[in-house]
Amino acid sequence: MLSGRIGLKRMMVGKKVVMGMWLLSMVTAHAQAPGGPVMVESYEVKAAPFSEQVSTVGTLRANESVTLVAETSRRLVKILAQEGATVKKGELLFQLDDAELQAELQEIEAKLALALANKTRNEQLLPTKAISQLEVDIARAEWSILDAQKKTKLVEIERAQVRAPFDGCMGVRLVSEGAFLSPATPLTTLQDLSQMKIDFSLPERYASVIKKGLEFSFTIAGQGKEQRGSITVIEPAIDEATRSLRVRGVCQAASGLAPGGFADVKLTLSTDSLGLMLPTQAIVPSPRGHGVYLIEEGKAKFQEIRIGTRTPEQVQVVQGLREGQIVATTNLNRVRPGVELSIATKP
Repeated sequence: MLSGRIGLKRMMVGKKVVMGMWLLSMVTAHAQAPGGPVMVESYEVKAAPFSEQVSTVGTLRANESVTLVAETSRRLVKILAQEGATVKKGELLFQLDDAELQAELQEIEAKLALALANKTRNEQLLPTKAISQLEVDIARAEWSILDAQKKTKLVEIERAQVRAPFDGCMGVRLVSEGAFLSPATPLTTLQDLSQMKIDFSLPERYASVIKKGLEFSFTIAGQGKEQRGSITVIEPAIDEATRSLRVRGVCQAASGLAPGGFADVKLTLSTDSLGLMLPTQAIVPSPRGHGVYLIEEGKAKFQEIRIGTRTPEQVQVVQGLREGQIVATTNLNRVRPGVELSIATKP
């Protein structure tokens, strides 16, 4: 009974194998059916200049950006600019307590006035031999010392003021009047948004084709509008850790852009060299990667290839083809090695 079941199973397996072989023969027969060879369009392999579109990610940065701090440790007595306001270069933003410095300046000025009078009097008496040259020199030195002290005190008073280093927009204020400040205390940020910088990195293999002035496009999250920029700075050295080249571009139309934002950057890189370019639809997958169907003597021949640069329309072939060969570009799902082909269009 058991042997009968085994024999039945073998018979069923045999029928399935025969059916599979029959179906395969039908497919092959259909490919070369008496209605004619498989009709395909063709393309002649030729060398042509090619360009590559590179995508990367970048970060938006303000044209100029700074965190404002006090230069000395003093109490904040007055805030003269509102947070979020647009300010001009040199505009006074924060005033620190300088009452003690002002008093010291008045003392120095009084001493300076006296020293100037003594110096002038002694210089007038010197020709009459009423005083010695030494006394004149001492008077002049005293005046010079006090004048230098006055200049030093004016610098200290200036350091009690926080002014805008450039035109820009103030950020959120982080302190209030009456707070005791130190050089480590951030007051607010100042951003120059007249134009926007975009920093991004590219693989080192593109170092030879990246040039200043090269235009690129970018989009940011939440905005479908494509912005344009151009490269202004290229880092002269490759980053050893990432093997990438740091690049900075500038977008003049900075409206609606915010520093720190994420940008999808696209560049079209042109090269002076020629490459064998094929339409993307001519490429078919293979166990080893990619391949194409050559048309030789009216029949299909599968050829393994190695591809390089890709664009939405074309693929660069770096190995496996030579200029002048003809490849099939359409109806590839019906093409098999050895199948007869009919070219619909002349190469």
